[in-house]
Amino acid sequence: MRTTLLYILLTAIRDRLFAGLLLAVLLSAMLSYFLGSTALIEQQEMALSFASAAARIILDMGLIIFTCFHLRRGFEHKEIDVMLSRPISRVEFVLAYWMGLALVAAILVIPSVLLIGLMGGFHSNGFAFWGASLLVEAWLMVAMALFIGLILKSAVGAVIGCFGFYVLARMMAFFALMAANHASVFHEAWLNTVSRNAVSAISMLLPRLDLFAKSEWLVYGLPQADMQEPWLFLAQGAVYIAFLLAASVFDFRRKQF
Repeated sequence: MRTTLLYILLTAIRDRLFAGLLLAVLLSAMLSYFLGSTALIEQQEMALSFASAAARIILDMGLIIFTCFHLRRGFEHKEIDVMLSRPISRVEFVLAYWMGLALVAAILVIPSVLLIGLMGGFHSNGFAFWGASLLVEAWLMVAMALFIGLILKSAVGAVIGCFGFYVLARMMAFFALMAANHASVFHEAWLNTVSRNAVSAISMLLPRLDLFAKSEWLVYGLPQADMQEPWLFLAQGAVYIAFLLAASVFDFRRKQF
């Protein structure tokens, strides 16, 4: 397991993942500060909101791309075959691989959170929950990228699949609200019923990523009316990460090398 962790870390360093993504987060924070300065009111709050949203997208997209292409390169260069030749089960391999990717995510998320914190103007409790939820979301996305990357033989296809999952999970609340409040999207009544039920079924299967890393937590603090909302990301992260790792193990054990 230690060898797998070191292998992933060395690969991330070799691909300049840390330097590239952290530089992108820094540049986005500088751009957000400039854009926030153009606002008439709440300049610091607007800059903080822009920077936090940009950092979230950059980190998630960067981790997805790295994971998918890293897996495909490992299969093509027979590096994964060499690792499996050692006395390690496929369950241990998948867990070790995710732990390595989770460690890479933590190394990227923690400095990014500290960088956002240097901008100031945030609520302390909201900032803590925002940083923790950003880390859990990153762990969830690398688990999804690991799962799709093990299934698909194309790195590009795996990246597109992960991007689609991410966008759908981020906007599922909007889709569910539209389906519930606009019952006459189609002229046929049965089409409206089918679409509403389909959206409802999909929303039950996907995580609610719109509940992760909310910029409003940084600006306005935690919601006093419903203190359970910030803890939902922990429950969702635990459930979906465990499910994705179990699915990855199930699929990986069926493959022949």
